[in-house]
Amino acid sequence: MDEATQTVRAAIQQSLAAALPDHQALDWDVALSATAGLDSIQIMNLVMEIEDHLDVSVPVDVLADAHTLNELAAQLEKLVGDAAT
Repeated sequence: MDEATQTVRAAIQQSLAAALPDHQALDWDVALSATAGLDSIQIMNLVMEIEDHLDVSVPVDVLADAHTLNELAAQLEKLVGDAAT
């Protein structure tokens, strides 16, 4: 696992603990809104925490395309990688 992947996954874990303490053990492959039962406000709180941890701004189109934590992590890895170059 490369450094960007480790950084993103750690930020997501920390953000889950801060924004959604009742959902820390989410399966990273389930749909956040449907299967995990998160509403749009909870998802936005999670994303804002992630943005703070990674010091990036997550574009709305990234959120539209990311339905699971794994999909979100993949998109964030690209953002972090782009920010580093």
